[in-house]
Amino acid sequence: MELKASKREVTGKATRKIRHHGRVPAVLYGQRSDALSLELDTHEFERVFARTGKTQLIDLVVGGGRPHKVLVKEVQVSPRYHTVLHVDLHQVSLRERMQVDVPVVVLGEAEPVRAGEADVLQVLQNIRVECLPTKIPENIEIDVSELAEVDAAIRVSDLHLPEGVAAVTDPDEVIVKLAGRRAAAAEEEAAEAAETEGEAEAEAERESGEEG
Repeated sequence: MELKASKREVTGKATRKIRHHGRVPAVLYGQRSDALSLELDTHEFERVFARTGKTQLIDLVVGGGRPHKVLVKEVQVSPRYHTVLHVDLHQVSLRERMQVDVPVVVLGEAEPVRAGEADVLQVLQNIRVECLPTKIPENIEIDVSELAEVDAAIRVSDLHLPEGVAAVTDPDEVIVKLAGRRAAAAEEEAAEAAETEGEAEAEAERESGEEG
C-alpha cells in the first residue's frame, strides 16, 4: 500500500486549519534521523489504514521522493467526532528485527460455551512479537474449539507462530479462557455488593461530617 505525504510547516494549534482542508497532521519517526513533520490526505490515510492497521508495511512517499517503509505507530482520534486528529509513523529497516503488538482474533466455539456452561473470556487483545518487518503477522488466530472444560485456557506458550516470529509477551500469560457463567455472575454480584457498601459508607461519612 502506498501513502503520499507532504512536508508540514505549521505546528501546534495552527494544524486545525490543515484538518479543515481535509488533511491530517502526522510525524515520521526515523531510526537514525530526526522526526519529520508531515501532512496526509485524510481520506487516503483512512483507506490505507483500513487495509494495513498497525502491522502491515506502507510505502510512504514524501513530496514525490523515494518510498519509505513505515508502520503506523499511533492514531489519535477525536472522541467526539471520531475523526483522525494526528498520526505517528515509524520508519523501519527491512533487515532489522523489531517488536510490534499483533491483534488476537478468537475463532471457533467450545463445547462448554455451546452447552451454556461458560463464556469465552479474552484476556489479551494483542500479543507482542519480534520479527523482521516483512514477517509481521496481520493477526494471531486463536481457536477455542478444542477447549473442553470450564477454566480451560490458552496461553502464550501454546501458540504456533509463523517461522521467524517469536513471542515477547510472557509465555505464562493467559490469552483466552473459558469462564464459568455461574462464577462470572457471582463475581459480578460481589463487585456490585462491594460498590453498594462503599457508597453506603461514603454517605454515612458525609452525614457524620454534616452533623459535626
